[in-house]
Amino acid sequence: MANPPNAPFLSWILWVTRLSLCLATLIAASAFDLTRREVPDVLWTVMAPPMALLTALWLLRNPGYTRLALLSILLAALLAALIYYTGLMGGADAKALVVVALACPLNGPWTILPGHPFTPLATFSNALFLSVLMAICLFVRNLAWKAKTGLPLFEGLQAPLAVKALVLLTGFKMRSQEVLEGRKHVFPLEVVRKDGSRELTVALKIDALYERLDELREIGDSALLPDYIWVSPGLPMIVFITVGFLLAFFLGDLLFSAILALIRVLLA
Repeated sequence: MANPPNAPFLSWILWVTRLSLCLATLIAASAFDLTRREVPDVLWTVMAPPMALLTALWLLRNPGYTRLALLSILLAALLAALIYYTGLMGGADAKALVVVALACPLNGPWTILPGHPFTPLATFSNALFLSVLMAICLFVRNLAWKAKTGLPLFEGLQAPLAVKALVLLTGFKMRSQEVLEGRKHVFPLEVVRKDGSRELTVALKIDALYERLDELREIGDSALLPDYIWVSPGLPMIVFITVGFLLAFFLGDLLFSAILALIRVLLA
């Protein structure tokens, strides 16, 4: 990696160190979430202070960025609180955004795309963008599953048309036995009742997804379960946040840049 133009060597070292520590923390958190389905709080409490200290040292050498950096940290904290208390994402995802803000509140000197300077907001935006790409992949997968098996996608399921359309973008069909055995990190999108009826619903809160999985396991191997059920991939959002952070640091906010480019084309 080349030394950024006009950047003193110490400032360059601080950038690289903060980037490395933050990336290592996010990768470790992703690994914990993928394997254990939870991220230990000790990871954040141990790694956040040294990253915050390094950022403070960088701001001492570059005091002109202090206000923007503090604003970035504040915005990230508000966003983290919003997504956590509304149940849209888990605590690990919210803490990851705060850690990004403490380590790299502002864009690095290598960012390519024009846009705003706030790394945590760009990280979150990129994570959402990546999740949209995943939705497209899931839609194609569902069409391929129907073509391969010849089975109906929603047989015996009660759900409005809008919910079915959303499920096509957020879930896929999986053998019930594999779901019960926990072979993959997935959450059921179906509610199976004792009378045999099944309802397709999309739960936004993480806790609700875990509760639904527990309820399905209580039913066990009974005849109430069909061969296939709809599930949502349990790929933690923190994985998208990790990749989104790398994209934000070296490229910028992809979604913001795309919208900005579209506006320029329309106004040209």
